[in-house]
Formats: sequence, structure tokens, C-alpha cells
Amino acid sequence: MSDKPNLLEDVRFAGVVADLENIRRELVKTGKLVSLTGTTESDIAIEFADYGEGKQAEPSILLKVVSSEDFDGDEVLLEDFEDCVIGMLEVASREWSQEVTDLLGDDRQIILLINGEEY
Repeated sequence: MSDKPNLLEDVRFAGVVADLENIRRELVKTGKLVSLTGTTESDIAIEFADYGEGKQAEPSILLKVVSSEDFDGDEVLLEDFEDCVIGMLEVASREWSQEVTDLLGDDRQIILLINGEEY
């Protein structure tokens, strides 16, 4: 068995997958994603994955934003958005089992990608 959990295939992570989808929907519904991207033609996926090249890859939480508009790089918008998502993840994770929390780890970096570019 692999030492990296597969959230989509392992039933233990069903609650995590549901929470990530709920967070995604909430970001869209409340307009937080529009505030970041400046367009309603955007979406986000939140994933637990390794990020980086080869041996430099680190366990991360990827915030993958796809937008029809280019992002202008406003630091305040970026920080506010990341803080919002982190807060939502913290609240959601309180309901996850200790086993799931241990498997996911608590030292993951947050990586925001907009149209594939890291911010």
C-alpha cells in the first residue's frame, strides 16, 4: 500500500472530500472567488497533494483557481482569500477523525495557483 493517501479512493476520506467540495461551493456562492478573480467565469479545486519537483516536492494543500481573466497580483486579495480558505479548512478539519488527520498531516504548505501560476 502506498504511504500517500488517495482521498478519492479511500472511504476514510469521504468526509474530507465532501468538506473540500462544500468549501469550493461556499467560495463561489459567497462571491469570495469572484472578489479574487474579478469574474464569475472562474472555479476552484482544493486538493491535498505534493507540490514541487522530484525530491523537492512537499505535502501541500493546493488551491487551484481557473479564471477566464488574468490575475493582477493584488497581495491583499491573495492574503484575504488564502486566510478565508485556511479558516474554512480549520473549521472543517475539527470533524475529521484522528486517523484521517494523522494521515493528511498538519504541516502542509498552502499553494495558491491561478491559471497554473503560483502566487
